[in-house]
Amino acid sequence: MAQPFYISALAKQAGVPVKTIRYYEDVGLLPNPSRTASGYRLYAPEMTDRLLFIKKAQNLGLRLDEIKEILELADRGRCPCGHVQAFLKTRLGELQQKIADLRLIERRVQGAIRHGCPPHFKPRGKAICPTIQRQPTTKGR
Repeated sequence: MAQPFYISALAKQAGVPVKTIRYYEDVGLLPNPSRTASGYRLYAPEMTDRLLFIKKAQNLGLRLDEIKEILELADRGRCPCGHVQAFLKTRLGELQQKIADLRLIERRVQGAIRHGCPPHFKPRGKAICPTIQRQPTTKGR
């Protein structure tokens, strides 16, 4: 059986800051570790795999509360794959909407660059910059 190790060794193996490990414990992504007589945290070797799983799930855009739910299912011996698929489908829809929003902004910026400012424009009164003031006002942006 592999020996448990301290938080600094776990952080190094998983490639995360020590502060992140403590935070993950606080929010319930990592179980509370055992402690030495002097209070140092001791981690089981499999915590490295758990941390790497969390990082990979984050790389797919999953939020910590979703990752926690997945881990809790796995910890109870249940297959979390259905939940993972549902979370990923939701995330994909959000990403597609964000991409559409960014494409709209891109078109607006391209148009604003194309139209530019009139030559020799001087701000006065309410006129600050025609490039921006020509833009439509939209809710939420």
